[in-house]
Amino acid sequence: MAKKRINRGIALSLLAAVLLSGCSSSTDVEQMPQDELHQSLQENQQSQPSPSAQPTETSAEELSTVELATQVGAVFAAELGFDQSQRISGEQLAELAQAPTDTLADVVVLPGQCEAPLEALNWSPAQLGTDVARTDFTNGAGNVTGSIEVAELDGRESLEEHFRTVLTMRTECSSIKLNWVEFTETLKFSNPAVEAVESQLAYTRRGNSATAQDTVVLIQSKGEYVAMVSFIAATSLSDDTINLVGKQILDSVLAQL
Repeated sequence: MAKKRINRGIALSLLAAVLLSGCSSSTDVEQMPQDELHQSLQENQQSQPSPSAQPTETSAEELSTVELATQVGAVFAAELGFDQSQRISGEQLAELAQAPTDTLADVVVLPGQCEAPLEALNWSPAQLGTDVARTDFTNGAGNVTGSIEVAELDGRESLEEHFRTVLTMRTECSSIKLNWVEFTETLKFSNPAVEAVESQLAYTRRGNSATAQDTVVLIQSKGEYVAMVSFIAATSLSDDTINLVGKQILDSVLAQL
């Protein structure tokens, strides 16, 4: 039971949370298709598609501002090779709005002072309790998944608090041990160094092959909205290409706000 909590609490909530459902073409963990990703990015840069391209499935007039922004982001992600997507709504979106609790039950966190900020990292724009939309996406291999989440701000207190938590994880808690009864995992947090992004975090999780993963999270506010673009993979995301992809998707979302 504790392992299930940590999977949702740490691994998924850093992405803001629910796993892709039904949009991956494969559930097998393979090597990240760097060549495909680089090729898609290169083709995108050469063709220079408009970041404000309209979604094709739903008329813009039928979408709220946050829905339109996430759908435009999904269209742009498809241009970069992440051509399978799914809108999150209903019960899944409602669940996402609830901050997970007791995610570190039965786990010893070292250093101990990092336990509170680590649990506080379980944050999502959906928790702001305002108008929110989310779309998950993946590549053809289904081994790198991402999400686009946009919410309307009702004050910046929660957002600024999360920014402080991210900064703490990158500085005071950049290396953490999670001690389970059966094994130990290591979490390492860092700054992916993406230009002109308000808050950003990269982290690796190693020690147990079943939960090994890399995550990158980019967050930017604009006016009365905040947008988050996240990636997760079972293999390394340290290649700078994924940061550029994330920044381009984020910019396409912000262009609609």
